[in-house]
Amino acid sequence: MKFNTVSDSEIISELCRRIKETRIAMRLSQIELAERAQVGIATIKRVEMGEAVTLSTLIGILRGLDRLHQLEGILFDSEVRAFNAQITPDAEKAPVRIRKKSGESESEGEKNPAGLESNVPQDDSNWYTLAAKSNVVWPWFKPEKK
Repeated sequence: MKFNTVSDSEIISELCRRIKETRIAMRLSQIELAERAQVGIATIKRVEMGEAVTLSTLIGILRGLDRLHQLEGILFDSEVRAFNAQITPDAEKAPVRIRKKSGESESEGEKNPAGLESNVPQDDSNWYTLAAKSNVVWPWFKPEKK
């Protein structure tokens, strides 16, 4: 079953069907699974009928079926990303949010979206410094003095 092409209710039904199949394959009664999962028998019946299940109930049922290790597939991806971020910290950075300074009007924010200083740099070295800090590069020419 390709989970990315089906609805949420179909995924829940499939999950519940697999839980029931696993219980039967393990030759457990609903009462035995309820005791092992530390949930009520009515919860097991509702799950096997395809009703929605909470995450804590699902974890309990997986633990009762000795299938809690199957959550590793879900959690493994985030562990790999965290590990890769430790190795190469620049590889995955959180998006940077640019916020309007307090007291800045809407029209000022539109004129100056990169947060650049409004005064024009007096020489080229200041322009390069300002551009590097703002990650903005554009040609700037000094006005000719007459």
